[in-house]
Amino acid sequence: MDSTELYEIERSLWTNDPKLYHDSLRHDALLMFQETGVITRDAAIAAIREENRENRHWAEVKFSDERALSPTDDTRVLIYKADARWNYESNPISVLCSSIYALDSGEWKLVFHQQTPFAV
Repeated sequence: MDSTELYEIERSLWTNDPKLYHDSLRHDALLMFQETGVITRDAAIAAIREENRENRHWAEVKFSDERALSPTDDTRVLIYKADARWNYESNPISVLCSSIYALDSGEWKLVFHQQTPFAV
C-alpha cells in the first residue's frame, strides 16, 4: 500500500466514526493529545461516542505538508499538518500530526497517533 491509500485511512479517522476507529486502530494503539495525554484505542472510541452523543464532530479538515516515511517494509509513518474546525466552533485549529501504521495480518493498522498544536 502506498502513502496515498494510508492518507485516505487517516482522513477517514477525522470523521468521528467509532466503528472506523475500532477497525482501523490496532488493539494496542496509543494516541497522544495535549488535552488528554496518552490514551488507548478503547479510551479514544469512548470519547468519540461521547462526542457523537453531544453532536460534536469535525466540520472541516484540511491536510497539508503531507510526508511519508517507510522505515521498514511493514511500517509507515505519516507526517502532516491538519487545519480542522469543530462544528460548534467558528475558527479552525492547526495541529502537526504523526501517525505510525504497521502491517498486521495483511492489513495496515494505526499503532500510534500524535498531535501537537501549531500556532500559525
